[in-house]
Amino acid sequence: MINTPFEPNRSVASLTLGELENFIKKTINKYNQQNLIYSEKDQPFDETVPPFWQIVTESAAQIPDELWESIPSDASEKLDHYLYNQ
Repeated sequence: MINTPFEPNRSVASLTLGELENFIKKTINKYNQQNLIYSEKDQPFDETVPPFWQIVTESAAQIPDELWESIPSDASEKLDHYLYNQ
């Protein structure tokens, strides 16, 4: 790998592929070191949080039947038409 220092006045277009790759890797590494990066595996599993499907089902159950009945049967097929009049 080529170790070329980044010069602020140098155009990115003038960098060779190796120099650009090195610059990107260094930038990513510097960013990762400066910022804490959390992943799902770092988070403990919370047994108290309901599953997504349950949240959606409970939310949908709160919508009155009259409102559900007002939704056109082809709404999923013609979403743009109903949302944007297209």
